[in-house]
Amino acid sequence: MPGVPTQPTATTEVQSLYRWPTYVLGRLHQDFHRRIGSNLREHWILTVLDEHEPLTLSQQDVCNALDIDRSEMVRIIDRLEADGRVERVRSAEDRRRYALRITDVGRAQLAATLQEFAEVNAQTFARLTPDELRSLHRLALKAVGASETFADHG
Repeated sequence: MPGVPTQPTATTEVQSLYRWPTYVLGRLHQDFHRRIGSNLREHWILTVLDEHEPLTLSQQDVCNALDIDRSEMVRIIDRLEADGRVERVRSAEDRRRYALRITDVGRAQLAATLQEFAEVNAQTFARLTPDELRSLHRLALKAVGASETFADHG
């Protein structure tokens, strides 16, 4: 019927949103998340714990580092602990608190996930030259206030 707007469908693109870099980067993140076989938040948590070893971090420390809601963190840690990827240990400084530690199983999954990330990352950015990808990475790091030198380690 002429003059009657059609309802958007699942395949409808809202092209005016492409003018916003955050929308475009969000689409990249969604696509990456969809293609990866691992839970990204679980990967982030394992990465934080692995990176800070031999220190043990509290759940709150990890929440703060990754900006994850406390109740969501509890659910994720419960899953990681049940699968043997993380263990909760009593804090040496405060016996009322638990600290988190990555296990050997968690480290093995982290290594496998990093390989998977590298493959999906290469596919996601295949249209870019290495210099373009480094520039994109540097600009994204600059936008969030992080050191642009991280772009040289990818």
